[in-house]
Amino acid sequence: MNVEQLGLIDHPPTPEEVRRQMRAYLVRYVVLVAGISLVIGGLIGRLTVQDPAALTPAAGWQSGPSLSEGGASSRPISSSLQIYVSGAVVMPQVVEVPAGSILADALAAAGGPAPEADLEGLNLAAPLADHQHVLIPTRVPPPTATPRPSPATATPAPTSGAVSPEAQVNLNTATLAELLTLPGIGETRAQAILAYRAEHGPFTRIEELQNVSGIGPATYEKLAPYITVGP
Repeated sequence: MNVEQLGLIDHPPTPEEVRRQMRAYLVRYVVLVAGISLVIGGLIGRLTVQDPAALTPAAGWQSGPSLSEGGASSRPISSSLQIYVSGAVVMPQVVEVPAGSILADALAAAGGPAPEADLEGLNLAAPLADHQHVLIPTRVPPPTATPRPSPATATPAPTSGAVSPEAQVNLNTATLAELLTLPGIGETRAQAILAYRAEHGPFTRIEELQNVSGIGPATYEKLAPYITVGP
């Protein structure tokens, strides 16, 4: 037996053996890569694909308010304002004006101020807020005082001592305004004369005027030329 028969000498592989080995390696590589791809694809699918029902929020659930850059809740900004205008305006009502309007705009939308409106104390350039109530005040006329004739302007007694009947005040028919024309008679004494006449009836003599509360002999002497109890 020689050395070649014992297998102690390696022979180089033939080209055909090399090709068979390469094909075997290539098949095993392709199978391995395909297996790895399937495993990785399955893991990715399980991580990314979920039941759509699990992603749907429960009924009645709402997300919390989102925050803007300043930390405030971001809410939709209305493009108009609802303003109630009442008081001294032509058409008191709820008006709708654009956002950013001023008091003058709401007043114009309500038909403008009424003739009795008092705009002096209002700032017509003031900005408006949604659901605001604007009350236009009414101008208050100054009180009118009834002029009272003073004793200095009362009809003086004639120097002869005789007073014409036209200048005298009839105590039985005189009104409050007529009694106030008498010298020394104010509203309190005039009311007292009317109360006495209503309680005791007509005066029969001018001297009875002294029975009225607040009218003494000195006052009566001043009044005597100016009063009468005639028809």
